[in-house]
Amino acid sequence: MKKIAFIINPISGTGNKEHLIEYLHETFLPAKGYEAIYHMTKGSQDAYEASKGFVEQGFDIVVAVGGDGTVNQVAKGLLYSNTRLAIIPFGSGNGLARHLKVPLSYFGAVDTILQGNTVEIDAARINDEIFFCTAGLGFEAVIGDRFNTAGTRGLITYMEYCAKEYVKYVRESYTIEIAGKVYDSKAFLITFANSAQWGNNVFIAPEASISDGMIDMVIWKRAPLVSMPILAAELLLKTIQYSEFVDTFRAKSVKIRRRKPGLIQFDGESRYMGEDIEVAVLEHAIKVMVPADNDPLAFTRYIVPQLKEMLPRIPEL
Repeated sequence: MKKIAFIINPISGTGNKEHLIEYLHETFLPAKGYEAIYHMTKGSQDAYEASKGFVEQGFDIVVAVGGDGTVNQVAKGLLYSNTRLAIIPFGSGNGLARHLKVPLSYFGAVDTILQGNTVEIDAARINDEIFFCTAGLGFEAVIGDRFNTAGTRGLITYMEYCAKEYVKYVRESYTIEIAGKVYDSKAFLITFANSAQWGNNVFIAPEASISDGMIDMVIWKRAPLVSMPILAAELLLKTIQYSEFVDTFRAKSVKIRRRKPGLIQFDGESRYMGEDIEVAVLEHAIKVMVPADNDPLAFTRYIVPQLKEMLPRIPEL
């Protein structure tokens, strides 16, 4: 019997999780070969502590039900263990799930758990903080902090904060050491990308690989207001690396010194750190479940139940 634990963030994203939880109870029954436990998180570190506990108890799979912040906390508890991570995306951006091609429908995500493959992916570290998708300095860290304290979630709220903060933001100065060379740069933002996108199919590092032992660093030098529509289109079209306002690097480690302490964004969650920043890759850090390649029945398996749920229910007589 497989031991599977679901760590559910009840406040992530904008969707209602009631139907999902019912579906999980129906799917992962002892009669179907599963010992399932459901853990509802109560705070920012609760998912991490619960995840570590499930590893110690020998669970086969731990499922993060939430956004990138929830996935980050759950995944950190699984580092270098034999317990596999699975994701049921329920966040605002779902950057890691999108990169791994995990379906955003919970029917499809559950199908990945039932029928998918397992791959090993890298993690990365800035000082003592781990991330799996992206981390960054500058404007993106400020927006992440504002968004996390907002009363509402979703892409529209995120874009509203971008517009409000853009007119106030002043570029910062950085000294960057990479591949033995030192650069001085002013930047609008600096992103460290383990995966290709921030979320919502906004590709800050389109060529990033999540399992190559390298980190992609994107330095957005400046962002003139008149160029913002073009830059936004380039993020969506996976061509931002060709912009005249962007420099890109790939390395195993990076050192940065900034002029003062400030915010850093880690998988959507912002924290304060000091002037000195060290970035390193943790190779093959975690095992993750992903959709099976070329599975001709996958579409049917998760679309049919979804269509059934959408049909009007016949009232009981």
